[in-house]
Amino acid sequence: MKEKQDKIGRKRRYTLEPPAGFANRELAHSVAQLQELAERVYDQIVDLAGEALDFTARDTPLSISMLVLHMAWAEARWVQRLTGVEIPDPLRREIEKGSLSNIGGAPPGGAPPGEPPPSGYAASKLIELCRQVQRDYAQPALSDIKDMDTVVTKDGQTFSVRGVIGQLAWHWIYHSGQIGLLRLIWGSDYQWRSEDIVTLPPR
Repeated sequence: MKEKQDKIGRKRRYTLEPPAGFANRELAHSVAQLQELAERVYDQIVDLAGEALDFTARDTPLSISMLVLHMAWAEARWVQRLTGVEIPDPLRREIEKGSLSNIGGAPPGGAPPGEPPPSGYAASKLIELCRQVQRDYAQPALSDIKDMDTVVTKDGQTFSVRGVIGQLAWHWIYHSGQIGLLRLIWGSDYQWRSEDIVTLPPR
């Protein structure tokens, strides 16, 4: 068994370069923030063996692997709802285990209730799936959006691009905290640090 060691994490970064090719500069800056939140999650898990990634604490079916897959799945699904751009089938099949449909009732086509969380993933595979969602699907799908405040009503919910980007930021932050707690309970702490808290001006 791999020795459990605490980790000094990468510094939180604030000087973020927006990705090129976006019609809306503010949206490009917001996407850069989502990328940075994802990079923090990758740093939380990159050194963990499968035993830690598949660990579930008492009274919860959640594992680190489950949560990382869930964040990839949620980002892709929200971008699909916003843009109407279909998630490529190979990627959709890889991330759909992250729907959390095994907790509580299962929606049509979801995993049966009570199914255990997915296991057997290497950290490198989980990270690459998230990178694929952002790099190969979400960013190209969002790049043509000009107005962040257009309101959409779909499937009984009302949302805008700005609102969804905020939702995704909260989502990464919330589940990153859960990942940190699961890692700590498993036996390896992750120490948080920050660089200088100075951001680039909009441009």
